[in-house]
Amino acid sequence: MIHILGSKSNSSLTGVEPGDSQPNAIDLRLDKVFAMNNVQFVIDNESKKHRGTYEWLPDADGWYHLNEGTYEVVMENIIHIGRDEAGWVITRSTLNRNGVFITSGLYDSGYHGVMAGAMHIRGGSVKIKKGTRVAQFLLFKAEALSGYSGSYGLNSEHDKKYTQGVIQ
Repeated sequence: MIHILGSKSNSSLTGVEPGDSQPNAIDLRLDKVFAMNNVQFVIDNESKKHRGTYEWLPDADGWYHLNEGTYEVVMENIIHIGRDEAGWVITRSTLNRNGVFITSGLYDSGYHGVMAGAMHIRGGSVKIKKGTRVAQFLLFKAEALSGYSGSYGLNSEHDKKYTQGVIQ
Protein backbone atom coordinates (compact mmCIF):
# COMPACT_ATOMS: atom_id res chain seq x y z
CA MET A 1 0.00 0.00 0.00
CA ILE A 2 1.16 3.54 -0.73
CA HIS A 3 -0.16 6.95 0.29
CA ILE A 4 -1.79 9.03 -2.45
CA LEU A 5 0.01 12.12 -1.14
CA GLY A 6 3.37 10.32 -0.94
CA SER A 7 6.30 10.62 -3.33
CA LYS A 8 5.77 7.07 -4.72
CA SER A 9 2.20 7.75 -5.91
CA ASN A 10 1.28 8.46 -9.52
CA SER A 11 -2.31 9.28 -8.56
CA SER A 12 -3.90 12.58 -7.56
CA LEU A 13 -6.89 13.75 -5.56
CA THR A 14 -8.57 17.16 -5.52
CA GLY A 15 -10.16 18.84 -2.52
CA VAL A 16 -7.76 17.59 0.14
CA GLU A 17 -8.06 19.76 3.24
CA PRO A 18 -5.72 20.11 6.22
CA GLY A 19 -6.34 17.18 8.54
CA ASP A 20 -7.50 14.82 5.76
CA SER A 21 -4.17 12.99 5.52
CA GLN A 22 -3.99 9.99 7.84
CA PRO A 23 -0.92 7.75 8.37
CA ASN A 24 -1.94 5.23 5.69
CA ALA A 25 -4.88 6.78 3.85
CA ILE A 26 -6.67 9.99 2.94
CA ASP A 27 -10.02 10.95 4.42
CA LEU A 28 -12.93 11.61 2.07
CA ARG A 29 -15.63 14.16 2.88
CA LEU A 30 -19.33 13.81 2.16
CA ASP A 31 -20.59 16.14 -0.56
CA LYS A 32 -23.96 14.88 -1.81
CA VAL A 33 -26.53 12.27 -0.84
CA PHE A 34 -28.98 10.62 -3.23
CA ALA A 35 -31.95 8.45 -2.30
CA MET A 36 -32.55 5.47 -4.54
CA ASN A 37 -35.77 5.12 -6.47
CA ASN A 38 -37.81 2.03 -5.69
CA VAL A 39 -37.57 0.48 -9.16
CA GLN A 40 -36.01 -2.77 -10.21
CA PHE A 41 -32.27 -2.77 -10.89
CA VAL A 42 -31.51 -4.93 -13.95
CA ILE A 43 -28.06 -6.16 -14.94
CA ASP A 44 -26.50 -8.82 -17.14
CA ASN A 45 -23.15 -9.14 -18.90
CA GLU A 46 -24.12 -6.75 -21.70
CA SER A 47 -26.15 -4.02 -20.01
CA LYS A 48 -27.40 -2.44 -16.81
CA LYS A 49 -30.44 -0.40 -15.90
CA HIS A 50 -29.88 1.59 -12.71
CA ARG A 51 -32.64 2.27 -10.18
CA GLY A 52 -32.09 5.97 -10.56
CA THR A 53 -31.77 8.42 -7.71
CA TYR A 54 -32.96 11.80 -6.56
CA GLU A 55 -30.90 14.25 -4.57
CA TRP A 56 -31.55 14.28 -0.83
CA LEU A 57 -30.96 17.84 0.27
CA PRO A 58 -29.44 18.94 3.58
CA ASP A 59 -31.28 21.37 5.85
CA ALA A 60 -30.40 25.08 5.95
CA ASP A 61 -27.50 24.35 8.34
CA GLY A 62 -25.98 21.67 6.10
CA TRP A 63 -27.23 18.60 7.99
CA TYR A 64 -28.53 15.49 6.25
CA HIS A 65 -31.28 13.70 8.21
CA LEU A 66 -31.27 10.09 7.00
CA ASN A 67 -33.45 7.15 7.98
CA GLU A 68 -32.38 3.53 7.85
CA GLY A 69 -31.75 2.37 4.31
CA THR A 70 -29.25 2.67 1.51
CA TYR A 71 -28.23 5.94 -0.13
CA GLU A 72 -25.80 6.80 -2.89
CA VAL A 73 -23.14 9.18 -1.57
CA VAL A 74 -20.70 11.34 -3.49
CA MET A 75 -17.49 12.66 -1.99
CA GLU A 76 -16.06 16.16 -2.45
CA ASN A 77 -13.08 14.78 -4.37
CA ILE A 78 -12.15 14.03 -7.97
CA ILE A 79 -9.56 11.27 -8.30
CA HIS A 80 -7.13 10.33 -11.04
CA ILE A 81 -5.65 6.86 -10.54
CA GLY A 82 -2.18 6.27 -11.98
CA ARG A 83 -1.81 3.53 -14.58
CA ASP A 84 0.22 1.36 -12.17
CA GLU A 85 -2.07 1.82 -9.16
CA ALA A 86 -5.56 0.95 -7.91
CA GLY A 87 -7.49 1.67 -4.74
CA TRP A 88 -10.58 1.23 -2.69
CA VAL A 89 -12.72 3.08 -0.15
CA ILE A 90 -13.36 1.94 3.40
CA THR A 91 -15.68 3.40 6.02
CA ARG A 92 -14.23 5.46 8.87
CA SER A 93 -14.33 3.45 12.08
CA THR A 94 -16.64 5.83 13.98
CA LEU A 95 -19.36 5.26 11.38
CA ASN A 96 -18.78 1.48 11.48
CA ARG A 97 -19.26 1.46 15.25
CA ASN A 98 -22.58 3.25 14.81
CA GLY A 99 -24.12 1.02 12.15
CA VAL A 100 -23.23 3.15 9.12
CA PHE A 101 -21.24 1.47 6.35
CA ILE A 102 -19.96 2.79 3.04
CA THR A 103 -19.27 0.34 0.26
CA SER A 104 -17.65 1.13 -3.05
CA GLY A 105 -16.08 -0.75 -5.91
CA LEU A 106 -12.43 -0.93 -6.88
CA TYR A 107 -10.93 2.23 -8.38
CA ASP A 108 -9.07 0.77 -11.37
CA SER A 109 -5.83 1.94 -12.91
CA GLY A 110 -6.51 4.94 -15.14
CA TYR A 111 -9.88 5.88 -13.60
CA HIS A 112 -10.54 9.64 -13.48
CA GLY A 113 -13.73 10.92 -11.93
CA VAL A 114 -15.92 11.35 -8.89
CA MET A 115 -15.69 9.15 -5.84
CA ALA A 116 -19.01 7.62 -4.88
CA GLY A 117 -20.43 4.67 -3.03
CA ALA A 118 -23.41 3.35 -1.14
CA MET A 119 -24.08 4.38 2.45
CA HIS A 120 -25.93 1.66 4.36
CA ILE A 121 -27.62 2.84 7.55
CA ARG A 122 -28.62 0.19 10.09
CA GLY A 123 -29.74 0.53 13.70
CA GLY A 124 -31.52 3.88 13.59
CA SER A 125 -31.56 7.27 11.94
CA VAL A 126 -28.46 9.38 11.29
CA LYS A 127 -27.81 13.11 11.31
CA ILE A 128 -24.64 13.89 9.35
CA LYS A 129 -23.28 17.20 8.16
CA LYS A 130 -22.17 17.91 4.62
CA GLY A 131 -18.35 17.99 4.52
CA THR A 132 -17.94 15.39 7.28
CA ARG A 133 -15.09 12.90 6.86
CA VAL A 134 -16.95 9.61 6.26
CA ALA A 135 -14.52 7.31 4.44
CA GLN A 136 -10.85 6.69 3.71
CA PHE A 137 -9.19 5.97 0.38
CA LEU A 138 -6.47 3.32 0.27
CA LEU A 139 -4.07 3.17 -2.67
CA PHE A 140 -1.76 0.38 -3.74
CA LYS A 141 0.59 -0.48 -6.58
CA ALA A 142 -1.07 -2.73 -9.14
CA GLU A 143 -0.07 -4.61 -12.25
CA ALA A 144 -2.60 -3.35 -14.77
CA LEU A 145 -3.13 -5.22 -18.01
CA SER A 146 -5.08 -2.25 -19.36
CA GLY A 147 -6.50 1.08 -18.21
CA TYR A 148 -10.01 1.76 -16.97
CA SER A 149 -12.64 1.64 -19.72
CA GLY A 150 -15.90 1.44 -17.77
CA SER A 151 -19.04 3.56 -17.99
CA TYR A 152 -18.25 5.86 -15.05
CA GLY A 153 -15.81 8.72 -14.88
CA LEU A 154 -15.54 12.47 -15.18
CA ASN A 155 -16.87 12.78 -18.73
CA SER A 156 -19.57 10.12 -18.49
CA GLU A 157 -23.26 10.95 -18.48
CA HIS A 158 -23.54 9.13 -15.16
CA ASP A 159 -21.03 11.37 -13.38
CA LYS A 160 -22.07 14.71 -14.89
CA LYS A 161 -24.91 15.10 -12.38
CA TYR A 162 -22.44 14.68 -9.51
CA THR A 163 -19.70 17.09 -10.58
CA GLN A 164 -21.68 20.31 -10.28
CA GLY A 165 -20.02 22.12 -7.39
CA VAL A 166 -17.31 19.47 -6.97
CA ILE A 167 -13.71 20.69 -7.20
CA GLN A 168 -12.11 19.37 -10.39
